[in-house]
Amino acid sequence: MSTLDFKQTIAFVNLANILDYQYAAKKSGITVDELVRTIKALEEELNVKLIRPEGGVVELTEIGAKLLPLITEIAQKHAKLLSVVTDYRKKEAEEAIKVTVVPGFANYQAAPVVKKLAQQHKMNIVEDVDPMAQLQQGESELAFISYAGKLPDDFEVLSVGTDDLVAYIPARNPLSEQKELTLTDLKTEKFLTLNHQNPFAVFVQQVCAAAGFDPYSVFEGEKGRTLVNMVALGDGDNLVDGTINK
Repeated sequence: MSTLDFKQTIAFVNLANILDYQYAAKKSGITVDELVRTIKALEEELNVKLIRPEGGVVELTEIGAKLLPLITEIAQKHAKLLSVVTDYRKKEAEEAIKVTVVPGFANYQAAPVVKKLAQQHKMNIVEDVDPMAQLQQGESELAFISYAGKLPDDFEVLSVGTDDLVAYIPARNPLSEQKELTLTDLKTEKFLTLNHQNPFAVFVQQVCAAAGFDPYSVFEGEKGRTLVNMVALGDGDNLVDGTINK
């Protein structure tokens, strides 16, 4: 039994109505080569020839012309199905509780629990370098933060666990062989840090100062993910909150 997919049906309908591979491919959102392959796959699926080129002119075969109304109906139903699904997902996203989390959230012990709750209660999880700002600006209803500094009086903080500070170390650095590090192990290292005005960057400076040194920052960035990628390329050390990665 043949099962036509949306890509095949819409490609055939566009080509059958336009009779020009260039324009039909553009309308279908694919390349000409992809259109040719798609039509060929449809013909193989149905085991009939639908299109024949005659002297450079694209024409429908007899069976192609007979099938066009039926395949057009299938394509329209496919389009309606996708429209209904798209509208549903959009509505679901709008109704979902927006939760902003810190970069590298997947490394936290609480991540599996939060993700399970998100599935059960329509929560939309988005990473942001400053979840608190998103919360204060009304862009999210909940925020998962790595630590709590001074918060407005109408904010409530619920502790869901504790995590260790983690240093992302380039593989070439001998420290990368250690499973655990102390802050004093990093005293002479060069750091890639978040912007010094970032709340978490301030926190890192405070804990390093308490350990007896100021982290030597050779670069300040806005996003933790970018800094981690730079460390992976061997550009420096990055002190973040999460789970050890090398």
